[in-house]
Amino acid sequence: MNDYRLKEQELKIVSQLKQARKQHGFSQRGLCAILNMQQPSLVKIEKGMISPQLNTILKLLEPLGLTLEVVEIDKNSEIVL
Repeated sequence: MNDYRLKEQELKIVSQLKQARKQHGFSQRGLCAILNMQQPSLVKIEKGMISPQLNTILKLLEPLGLTLEVVEIDKNSEIVL
């Protein structure tokens, strides 16, 4: 998988994380307060300025009732995250 495709997948996950945060009524500041995380870090993640580590993504997803799952790639269709 090339770097462009990896970045595309990362941005899709981050976009879904941001959407879930808003759907659950969390501001960036509110979610960060729960997680004892610096709000500027979340801003950079959501803007695609930095690539979050897996443990950071999982930490952000937990209060939203979400997680990541490893699934087999269907070579005949677009990857759905």
